[in-house]
Amino acid sequence: MSGSASPAKKKKRLLAPREEIAWFPVIDTEQCNGCEACADLCRPGVFEPGPSDPAGVCRPKMSVANPFNCIVLCTRCEPVCPSGAITLPRPEDFERFVEYVD
Repeated sequence: MSGSASPAKKKKRLLAPREEIAWFPVIDTEQCNGCEACADLCRPGVFEPGPSDPAGVCRPKMSVANPFNCIVLCTRCEPVCPSGAITLPRPEDFERFVEYVD
């Protein structure tokens, strides 16, 4: 095992069942514009459009439909959100759930 490889380039192994790790995004529905950039980016399928606007004026706000599909310590969705509606927990609080392996 090489000590020079960074954790970001290694595979992650969870040290607890995924359902016990509360790592997933939260969407501020007041800020969400329904652009679906998060859903387009997220391969595990965490995001889905929420209920349609009854007046049909606005796009549906996004929702975290499959929170435990989220990859622990993944932060790719947060910066892609143009309205800044997505927040994630502090990664430092979740490092204890992950082991990096070759």
